[in-house]
Amino acid sequence: MTTSRTMLAVLCAASLIPLAPAAASPTRDDGATTLRLEVSALRNARGTLNCRLFTEPASFPDGEGARTVRAAITGNQVSCAFDDLLPGTYAVAVVHDENGNGKLDRNFLGIPTEGYGVSNNRTYAASSPKWEESRFTVAAREPAVLRISLRY
Repeated sequence: MTTSRTMLAVLCAASLIPLAPAAASPTRDDGATTLRLEVSALRNARGTLNCRLFTEPASFPDGEGARTVRAAITGNQVSCAFDDLLPGTYAVAVVHDENGNGKLDRNFLGIPTEGYGVSNNRTYAASSPKWEESRFTVAAREPAVLRISLRY
């Protein structure tokens, strides 16, 4: 019986303690923003548009990238968005993955057979785009829009 009385006393005392207000959620102040890619000149509506964001030159433009967004194709222009992007230097590569195999297909000479594009629209028929020509800077809290035309 003493245990029951002790437990009851503890519960009653605990109910008299005022609850602390919930901690306010921290305000995000890291300068994050959104980057939107507006990709045009798609030759058909088959497959998906794969948009990859790169943070370093070593894997650009054929590597995995830091982030990938896949967008459904509904016409000859498609948009991809990268949210919560911190200020910094980036490059993007996009592929019109017509057959849905997740990669840029090439012919026996190594020339792409699907549409591709990069930031700053510097693409070449016989060589890969370069980081130095494709990089761009994202400023803090300033949404950015890049327009990319695909090359087939």
